[in-house]
Amino acid sequence: MTTQAQTTTLAEYLHEHRDEHIARIQEYLRQPSVASANLGVTEGAELLAEHYRRLGCQEVELIPSDGHPGLFAFYDAGAAKTLVVYGMWDTKPADEREWGGDPYAAKIEEKEGWGHAVSAPGAKGRKAPYMQFLNALEALKAVKGELPVNILFLGEGEENNGSPNYKAFVEKYRERLAQADACLAPGAIQDTDGALEIHLGFKGLLCAKLTASGLKSGVGPQSVPSHAMAQVIVDSPVWRLLSALGTLTDDDGRKITIDNFHDERQPVTDEERSEIRSLLEGYQGQPWQKVLPGIRDAKSSNDSLSPEEAFVHYFYEPNCNINGLAAGYTGPGTKVFTLPHEAYAMIDIRLPRGYSTVKSAERLKNHLVARGFDDIDVEFTAMHEPMRTTTESDFVQTALAVLEEHDLPVTLWPTSGGGGPWSLFAAYFGMPVLFDVGLGYGGNAGMPGEFLVLDEKGKIAGHEQAEMFYCELLERWAAAE
Repeated sequence: MTTQAQTTTLAEYLHEHRDEHIARIQEYLRQPSVASANLGVTEGAELLAEHYRRLGCQEVELIPSDGHPGLFAFYDAGAAKTLVVYGMWDTKPADEREWGGDPYAAKIEEKEGWGHAVSAPGAKGRKAPYMQFLNALEALKAVKGELPVNILFLGEGEENNGSPNYKAFVEKYRERLAQADACLAPGAIQDTDGALEIHLGFKGLLCAKLTASGLKSGVGPQSVPSHAMAQVIVDSPVWRLLSALGTLTDDDGRKITIDNFHDERQPVTDEERSEIRSLLEGYQGQPWQKVLPGIRDAKSSNDSLSPEEAFVHYFYEPNCNINGLAAGYTGPGTKVFTLPHEAYAMIDIRLPRGYSTVKSAERLKNHLVARGFDDIDVEFTAMHEPMRTTTESDFVQTALAVLEEHDLPVTLWPTSGGGGPWSLFAAYFGMPVLFDVGLGYGGNAGMPGEFLVLDEKGKIAGHEQAEMFYCELLERWAAAE
């Protein structure tokens, strides 16, 4: 158990080094790292590697891949427990016009009602919180002489692309990772009242690129586009792709109609419905459209759903989303009036518990062949299984205890509508995973004006309190039986 004197010493250290720690966050945010634009991802990995070396990691290695490199590091504290830390340093593209200036300036400015805040891509999700975690490790080592746990870092710069290579990174270090006891992905998740929502489960994620081409089908333009006037007698790969996509779901796009896709479907249990009802008690009077993540200002033909049924769909129904379509003329700089020789769609399929990404991938391919679309090329770019973390683990219990001692309200969500590569640690090793967990308030994640508040306000942690949370979590967890 950490004594008050020790806690004060840590607090003093964090206060004394506040400006230095914030400057590190700014340096990290100023490094663009956009995988989808092939911008600065390797440089972002190299910058993070320097921080690992400064911390004293005995091993630091950039991991080559078919895409952007990953990053592995290990800090051996000679401790009894080992923590895996998932990290991502890529962000979504940022347009200067939408930001009203350089998105990567990482300026600290007064934000009305909140005090000082830093603004840049990754300020909220999740570059700045990750650097706060590294700052906390430095403080622990400086004040206590050593870290209380061993740390395995395994990061990527392609999460916004669906993490196509992260599974290979996990496989490369599988024997090492199997020795770990828990996984953490730092985040800043307090709301405007200081409360936290922690997700204990995630859906599986299956990402695929579907490509139709005249060359593959044998009809249509072969290697270059034809003129649009030729479409009256020449086959179109674009219409071919649209026809194939139209067989994957019903007319409203929400019910998946892939052959045999629902063979693994598990009915929602009474216990799961009870969990949802208990969860909804904390959101009385709020429409589900404002509670469920990711919806923002969207309108839905499902608006008449009851809150319980909306959550049932969100947690326990699969979906097949078209993330992007591309072919031919797409705006200034591309040719008009073409009959494109190829077209592609990026789809992501979210899978609730019980579904297998491997079997779902097989069913997608078999479905297209059975429907006569064997010429559609299917490339799977990411496959991550569904997962669920139990609250019985000492890691989760420790995190909840620290938050309770700070009188911070916590809502535990049984699962999430999203998913990602962090689920591999639960699926492969059975370890508890706390993803996007930490103190602090920010907003506009992945959007123009993304920010993280640096000043403490009421129950909302400022920069120093966010770093202190990680110190307390690791010390307390190291001491837990």
